[in-house]
Parts: sequence; structure tokens; C-alpha cells
Amino acid sequence: MMTSRMGNRKSQAALDMLIAYGIAILVISIAIYIILQLGVFNQRLAQTYCNAAPSFICDQMAINKTGGLIIIFSQGTGGTINITGASCSTLANTTTYGPKYGNFYTLPYSEASSYYSNNQLQNGLLVYSSNQTRLLVNCYGPGGLSTGSLGSTYSGFVWLNYTYTNLPNNYHAVQQVFSFTAKYT
Repeated sequence: MMTSRMGNRKSQAALDMLIAYGIAILVISIAIYIILQLGVFNQRLAQTYCNAAPSFICDQMAINKTGGLIIIFSQGTGGTINITGASCSTLANTTTYGPKYGNFYTLPYSEASSYYSNNQLQNGLLVYSSNQTRLLVNCYGPGGLSTGSLGSTYSGFVWLNYTYTNLPNNYHAVQQVFSFTAKYT
């Protein structure tokens, strides 16, 4: 009789161990499946973000395969600003203020039209406080215009050259207003 109870206890302990390990393996398998489905290990998956300087809000942005950044933003400086120049670069210039590549001094359209893919800034772009504005600017890197394949990422900075409409014309600012990472679309 003793041996039969001992055998039952060993069998019960073995069964309990198998069930415990089985449940643990099932939970781990489900967790791995979920992680793989979310694409956590996908190298081409990068978080898209846009950080704005004070008084600016980055609402949306996208970069196309030809290096054109479309950014929708708002400004809250308390007045109307007139954007006369814009630039986008992978890096900031280490010797002067502004971008390292492309439109180095964030020159206006009249002085550097080759950096602008459309005529949007030809006469300036009025941006009213708290209103959304759409801006298209070419992005540059060490090799020139930053083109890319669909799904790959571009990280960079945007500078604006602008004046306040309620101040004298000689008061203008060149300011880095956005840092961002976007996927080519």
C-alpha cells in the first residue's frame, strides 16, 4: 500500500511540474508572437517625431523620396510672422549658426531660389498666430539633396528666416524651429 501512495505522489508531482512548465512556455510563446507582430525587431521601423522650438508647434510632417519635407505647423509668437527663407539639413553647422548642408544661411528665395522646389516663399509666407501653415522645404545631407527609398528614415533640423510684421523690417530672426525624424513616403 505504501508503494502505491508513493507512486501516486511522484506522478502527481510530475504532472504538476509539466502543467506549470507548459503554462510558462505558452505565456512566453504568446509574448514573443506579440512582439514579433508589433515589429519591434524590424530595423526599418523607426519612430516618427517632430520637436518644436518654443512658440512653434509641429502638427504633421512627411518627407518624399525626392527630399522634399512637407511640414504643417502653427506658431504662437503673439503676432504675424513673414517667413522669407527656410532650410532643412541633417546637421547643424559647427562654425556658424544654421544648417551644415544646403541653404547654409537660410537665404530667402530671391537670393537662393535653387534651394526651393516651388515658389511658395518667393514673396514670403505670412503665418498668423495659432493658424496652421503648410511649408515645403528641400532637405540636404552630405551628398546634396537627401533622397531616400520608401520606408527608410531621415533625421534632421529645420531653420526659418522670418520677420515680425508689426516690427521694423530690419528685425528678423533665423531660428532652428524643428528637429525631426520622418519616413520617406
